[in-house]
Amino acid sequence: METVDVTELKTNLGAVLARAAVDRLAIRKHGRVVAYLVPAREVQAPHTSKTRAPMPRSLSRAEEERLLQLACSGDTRPSRWRRAGPPQLLAGFAALLGSLDLGNRERLLALAEQLWPGMSTLEVANEWLRHSPVKADRLVPMLRARLAQHEKRRNEPAAR
Repeated sequence: METVDVTELKTNLGAVLARAAVDRLAIRKHGRVVAYLVPAREVQAPHTSKTRAPMPRSLSRAEEERLLQLACSGDTRPSRWRRAGPPQLLAGFAALLGSLDLGNRERLLALAEQLWPGMSTLEVANEWLRHSPVKADRLVPMLRARLAQHEKRRNEPAAR
């Protein structure tokens, strides 16, 4: 376990919190450990339907379209994704996109973590895939086609 002095914690809070999001940190003051910082996923209750709103069992065409538009937008602001639907559904979708390199991998996985802590871990992502209404074999080809269209439009010379 890594140890951080209180002085470093105060002067580099952001960097220390980023390290604590991944692994446990011991906080040392005057040579002795006074506290621990642990990743949120270690403290939070398990993600069950009792602790959070359940994921939908299926998606309508309109909901699939919303997911495709969100993915094609390239927008990874958590506020926008939170407004788009259930956080567990959207976190899993962001993790899926990141795992398939259908966007900025680091930003998508960080987004998944912000929406649903632990979603970027293999165990939670696999559980999401088992229970998700997102049919990857259907949506991923549609998304790839849309992204290709967007890229083609972007590379076309401007009409006069």
